[in-house]
Amino acid sequence: MEVRDVEGNSFKPEQTWSPAALGGGGYITGLIQHPSKSGVLYARCDVAGVFASIDGGFRWEARNAGLTKAYHHQVQSFAISPHHPEVLFRCSGEVRSRKFHGSVHKSDDDGHTWREVCTGMGFYGNGPTRMYGEIIAVDPHHPGIVAAGGYTGGLWISRDEGESWKQSSLPEERFGCVAFHPGIPGLLYAGTISDEDLNMDYVETDGGGVLGLLQDPPRGKAGRLYASTDLGESWVLLHEGPSFAELACDIRDPQHLRAACIWNGILHSQNGGQTWQPDMTGLLQDGHRYGTVVQDIHHPQLWYTAPDARPHMQTVPPIPLYVSGLDSGVTEPWKLLRQHKDENLSGFPAYMDHFGSGSRAEATGWAISKILVDRFIEERLYLTNWYGVAVSTDRGRTWRAAQFQGLETTCMEAVTSAWEQPGKFCVTMADHPPKVTEDGGKSFWNLPGLPGYSGSTAAVIPRTSRQSYLYGLVGQGRTACIALSRDNGETASAVLTLSPGLFVQALQEDGVNADTFYAYMDGAIASGAGIYRSTDSGMTWEQTAFRPPAYMTEIPHMKNWIEADLLSVVVYQVKNACGANQLLAANPLQEGRVLVGEWTEGIWESSDSGDNWVSIGAGLPFKRRGLGSVLNAVAYSPSYPDTIYAGFITEGLWRSTNGGQSWSKLYPAEVDGLFNVSALTLGIGDHGEDLIIVACEPMVMNGTDSQVLCSRDGGESWEAWNQTELGAVRWKGIALDRAGKQVLGVSCGNGAYRILLKDKI
Repeated sequence: MEVRDVEGNSFKPEQTWSPAALGGGGYITGLIQHPSKSGVLYARCDVAGVFASIDGGFRWEARNAGLTKAYHHQVQSFAISPHHPEVLFRCSGEVRSRKFHGSVHKSDDDGHTWREVCTGMGFYGNGPTRMYGEIIAVDPHHPGIVAAGGYTGGLWISRDEGESWKQSSLPEERFGCVAFHPGIPGLLYAGTISDEDLNMDYVETDGGGVLGLLQDPPRGKAGRLYASTDLGESWVLLHEGPSFAELACDIRDPQHLRAACIWNGILHSQNGGQTWQPDMTGLLQDGHRYGTVVQDIHHPQLWYTAPDARPHMQTVPPIPLYVSGLDSGVTEPWKLLRQHKDENLSGFPAYMDHFGSGSRAEATGWAISKILVDRFIEERLYLTNWYGVAVSTDRGRTWRAAQFQGLETTCMEAVTSAWEQPGKFCVTMADHPPKVTEDGGKSFWNLPGLPGYSGSTAAVIPRTSRQSYLYGLVGQGRTACIALSRDNGETASAVLTLSPGLFVQALQEDGVNADTFYAYMDGAIASGAGIYRSTDSGMTWEQTAFRPPAYMTEIPHMKNWIEADLLSVVVYQVKNACGANQLLAANPLQEGRVLVGEWTEGIWESSDSGDNWVSIGAGLPFKRRGLGSVLNAVAYSPSYPDTIYAGFITEGLWRSTNGGQSWSKLYPAEVDGLFNVSALTLGIGDHGEDLIIVACEPMVMNGTDSQVLCSRDGGESWEAWNQTELGAVRWKGIALDRAGKQVLGVSCGNGAYRILLKDKI
């Protein structure tokens, strides 16, 4: 195939990525089953796209080929055609800078490749309605009819199996479910979600008063249920009041419907949706939202639901899965399926206790988004939640997970390689302690976390000890520490506990003195943000003389823009995949020479281990093109002591060959060329020049594509590494091992990938 770089030059890729053992994923928000092939399932994810399983939900692989924008991986809904099961659809999108984006993609080959077919709607794949019902559906009676309702943009209809679309007459509300009636040809339902019923975790407040959903203006104080009897040509309003997150039609009685209505719980209707009554007897009620309800097709009297339980809900059963209809009645009371214990579970990974509950059963029951009844195998159920897909073969009494192979909750922050240990890397990530591989990514093992900390940010593997690891941990409520393990990950302890609000942005070892380490803490300057130093292998730390300009009160200086809009995995998640471990560098050729960068304000260097600092960022494109040009990586050349690299979002890669006295743009060569340096690593090239590997994550704000480029001659020429099968990967870190042969790249939700470098011919 022909690949083109950002300047339009064509070349043949020399390298191709292979998946590492550390898979992608996030909150698994939906699940559908192939209509004719037993064991084939598809899962959708809030940040990592669509995954497929061919063994009944135990092993998964990503299916995102053909996607070009980061938000294409943020999937709010998907559907499979019951007439042509090789045809799938996905609705994806996000909001940035208060503008919604969205696409409908179609696949004609079981999800292996995708192409965009509609851009009329905005979707919010990682938004407050992500865990609810499907908003795209294929008519079970008419193969060509497909309907989709946007988070913005209204409801659209296709009459040629998704090839072309037309907006319907419905108002542009926030759709929560779209469903064709399985027993009444031509009947289409569309339910909406009110402002008041949104996930309150996403709402910002000021002095106790709700301001509204972050980046989402008010669009309706009431939920509504609409119906069309002519496949979307005309509509009637059936009901107004509750929000409709999922709608289920009773296969025994076409007039009987059940609906999951978020804070209004489960409702049912006996007249096709015109009037609704509560159906909550036996269920948890006050303070619980319901987003899923499903009928058992093998035993139609049975229905299943679960509240969206969260870690702080102490009185909720470990796995709050409820069943109704055990006594064959239409509205029999709901009953807890089982008071699950850890012994009822198998194959669930250890990290599921990262909130400190002490019980994997409780973690299995957190944030259940979908319950699915297997269409082929009686008593086989599936549930999806924060972590992945769990499988039960005994109607929910016991559950298995097979370690969520290929589908993990992994929004990775950074990756670093070990000194003189080929194939050894350490990866940090949101919601998990670091993971280590010693075989180039074929397998990983966990470094220990600490109580109160749920994620990791930066890490360094000391040169003098193959048994030691220094890494930053972050906890709930903006707490952080530096942890040290000296026994190859058997145990760890906090060697520096930070003031609330500080964050371990980067860790580096001095390039010559193996006992000296540096740490970059961001947060409030008054609380101690700045550069720290340890001269005893990380055991004790002191703050260096680095002080940012007086007008800065916190790092990052433009905190909300940098962390909550530009670099984060989603707009409201501050400190999640926000550029860790790339703005601090130590010169590998000169002791005590250290480089630190701040996103919008400059670069500073110390030649005496942090006792004195000078600004060397003059001439770099800080905040050029408005706010679009932001520093994201700094690095020293491994061969030339005065050569420094600076990588920018939008403005690409820059280089100084005289210690920062002057700078020039290295890539793209065009002055106006756009490229996001999301990740940067250096090595020694074929003839002693710098080997440069740079990764670009796609961003809505500048229209850049996902790609990884390599130069073996110090930036004179570039080659692209083929990632067509991976889709629009949000690269966050990349590292080259010390042998200069193995590369590990990590992403925000899309998994880790590895390459074995070949010698250039």
